[in-house]
Amino acid sequence: MAPQVFDIDADELGIFLDEVNEHLQALESGILALEETTDPDTVNRVFRAAHTIKALAGTVGHHKMQELTHTMETIFDAMREEKLVSTPEISDQLLATLDYLQLFRDEIANQEMSDTDISEQLAGLRAILSGDSSPPTQAAPSNGNAHPVAIALDDALKARAKAMQADGYSLFVAVATTAPGSFAPAARLTQAAIAVMDVGEVLYQQPSMDDLANTKHDHKIELLVATKEGASAIEKMLADVMDLASYNVAPFVLETTTPKPEKPALPKKTKAKPKTGGGHGVDLSAEKTVRISVERLDSLMNLVGELVTDRNRLLQIESSLLAIYGKADVVNDLTEMNGHLGRVVDQLQEEVMRARMLPIGSTFAKMPRLVRDVSRAAGKQVNLIIEGEDTKLDRSLIEFIGDPLIHLLRNAVDHGMETPEERERLGKNPTGTVMLTASHEEGHIVITVKDDGPGIDPEKVKNAAVKRGLISEDEAAQMDDEEAVDLIFRPNLSTAAKVTDISGRGVGMDVVRSNIERLSGSVVVESKLGEGTTFRITLPLTLAIVQTMLVSMHNITYAIPLSTIIESLYLSDVTISNVKGNPVIHWRDSVLPLIDLRDFFTHPRMNGNHRGDNSRPAIVTVAWGKQRVGLVVDKIIGKQDIVVKSLNPIMGELPGISGGTILGDGSIALIIDIPGLIGAAMQARKQGVTV
Repeated sequence: MAPQVFDIDADELGIFLDEVNEHLQALESGILALEETTDPDTVNRVFRAAHTIKALAGTVGHHKMQELTHTMETIFDAMREEKLVSTPEISDQLLATLDYLQLFRDEIANQEMSDTDISEQLAGLRAILSGDSSPPTQAAPSNGNAHPVAIALDDALKARAKAMQADGYSLFVAVATTAPGSFAPAARLTQAAIAVMDVGEVLYQQPSMDDLANTKHDHKIELLVATKEGASAIEKMLADVMDLASYNVAPFVLETTTPKPEKPALPKKTKAKPKTGGGHGVDLSAEKTVRISVERLDSLMNLVGELVTDRNRLLQIESSLLAIYGKADVVNDLTEMNGHLGRVVDQLQEEVMRARMLPIGSTFAKMPRLVRDVSRAAGKQVNLIIEGEDTKLDRSLIEFIGDPLIHLLRNAVDHGMETPEERERLGKNPTGTVMLTASHEEGHIVITVKDDGPGIDPEKVKNAAVKRGLISEDEAAQMDDEEAVDLIFRPNLSTAAKVTDISGRGVGMDVVRSNIERLSGSVVVESKLGEGTTFRITLPLTLAIVQTMLVSMHNITYAIPLSTIIESLYLSDVTISNVKGNPVIHWRDSVLPLIDLRDFFTHPRMNGNHRGDNSRPAIVTVAWGKQRVGLVVDKIIGKQDIVVKSLNPIMGELPGISGGTILGDGSIALIIDIPGLIGAAMQARKQGVTV
């Protein structure tokens, strides 16, 4: 176990990090928004976010994080008072500071303190304020002979104060003031409150953090502090706060009156409690939600998966008993029980799935910063439009979709967008548009990345592929535009004129396709010269429990994901032709290539002519991206929900197989990987092998 570096308990770390991440994201989106607007609500939002992170950093003792957020808070306060307006250069500094904060967040998570130097970053932030803020002034010290000060407390706080004294703590009243007309007085008073927390526990504060966040103060803050370090330690902390006009620390005595309770505004220094935006504790009586760990959700899904398997097993037993005993009473009872159990399991499965579903907005929220940074580095003007961020999908997919989206958006800006001068010359708006959208369509989630740039030139792509030796000149000559554009997903292919920090090394798009296919999804590209390019990613909603069509070949059962199936038809109802030696059928006014799974999955020990009893060969038409193929099988068994099980790594990668499942009779069914199957079959045909 890592040594305790920061002042936070292990069981509170998750809550702390969740809150920090939430406010870091609010800072990032707000900083980017301030480049386009001076909306007071946006300014207040980033101010509160910086303020809360500062308070959180103070509670755990990360002083570098606290100092950076304090300076950011001062900048936002200047914006609130209309003394400062955001510019791209200011945003650069603030976003660079955000990177430091994310680093420091990770330090707290890992209980590791680095020697990161923030002096240069602080200097950059303070330079932003140099034209608006006056030089730091030294606060007038306490007189050293302060008389005891009385504060009226409610009964609960009185009891708390007496208990602290009994435990050996000394109680002091600290009062700090700022001069009328001083810069960012609320921020200075807030910093004073935070600073005092380093030497003790604040039992009482007036004005509260909420009041300070809303600039409700009389240039003075009053704090009741319990400490074992004495008044001088409190004075030392206040002396380090910039721009205080004065401060005073005096012993505390109880008043006899008990006015209306005033809740303390700050948590204990040793605790990181959940807070609202203003820093107060949450009213637990009003809570309607609870946090649950990812591991527990995964465990619940595994248990639901076992129930699904057992339900399928019971249905198999019911079918066997029905064949033996007919509609006997005990069989009817089992049928009734199975019906009820099936409904309960379906409902439980649906509820657990809902618990695992998260809005994709958490991933989309990271993209505006990426697009901004890439466009500035490339000297382009790009407006990112995001739609459908409330669309939900399984958390296991959200974890992996981020990298492909990053590649697509970087390409959309670097490859898929002209410079402002080029766009004006073409009669376009100097500022290009990239759209990132998500939606649900027929049991899938569809994510699109669309730009209004120059589009993809098929001839340019073919020339690059020939030059790299990926295809021959003859193959290039026979390709249509759609096939040529699809070459961008080949490894080591790049059409960039030069290598930059952003692109041009021939990696990225092949990673996009391979990662999406690993999630049982597909990605297709559509492009029009002069008008732009659209990438369309289609994903299943979940990878844990999948609806499938069970089929058999050689008396072995396979599962085809239902989301890939268009329709099925019997082989006897169609006429098979040959094109270039490969079987096809005429289907829906087009030519549909066939893949005979009976040959593709033939085992050497099996007789390839054996099709099983009562078989009626069929064709299952499936889709992968724009590609449609017919899979020839011995028999269609029927639909069934299955629990996906990973194959043992010792088996290696099996072409056309993505995993397995346990059926109701205890046997194993292999799950067909449609993208991998089509890819392997087409590769085999190129080598002259018929499948």
